[in-house]
Amino acid sequence: MDVATFEDLIDRLGEDLSRWPDDQRLAAMQLLASSAEARALYEEASALRKALAAPPVRAPAGLVDRIVTAAAKLPSEPAASADKPDDAERPDEPAQPGKALPVLLLAFCLWSALAPALTLDLPLSLPL
Repeated sequence: MDVATFEDLIDRLGEDLSRWPDDQRLAAMQLLASSAEARALYEEASALRKALAAPPVRAPAGLVDRIVTAAAKLPSEPAASADKPDDAERPDEPAQPGKALPVLLLAFCLWSALAPALTLDLPLSLPL
């Protein structure tokens, strides 16, 4: 058995060699004993299986309520006028209050969507 065949079998049959047909299981075990590349594929498949079997990550209870409450306490900002320069034009001044929370919420949402892909080297795609 070569590494390409081994990878194909892992993709089709999974990383649990006990579920493979006897002849393929024996050839796979011999390949694992002799090939670092095959061992890396096997470990990667095992890590992916464990990650998929893990319970989903949940936000702490009441997090949404705390965010909404904190956002309601922020002072409202007047609409930007055409004669008032934008923040990007005044880098020496501190950011206006109330702009950090939306940015943090966006960062949190993106991180929670992308974290599994980053840790497992999966393709980056946001769920729609």
